[in-house]
Amino acid sequence: MAQAETRSRVDELEAAFERRACANGRTFAQEVEFVLARKEKFTPEEGVAVSRYFHSRCEGIQPSLTLDEIREGLM
Repeated sequence: MAQAETRSRVDELEAAFERRACANGRTFAQEVEFVLARKEKFTPEEGVAVSRYFHSRCEGIQPSLTLDEIREGLM
């Protein structure tokens, strides 16, 4: 029961963030980039909405980095 209420609340807040983006003349993704660039803090609800957005862009589980990729990134 609590999970259904939480899910409903997250969907509601995601829609609110989408409306915020539209009101500012930006897409959801552009609004996220704008907020990140200004280093504004997300409310907990906005953080969940943004996290769900990024997760929706990934198809399944992403592969881990290989040791070579990790080393290359450290250099």
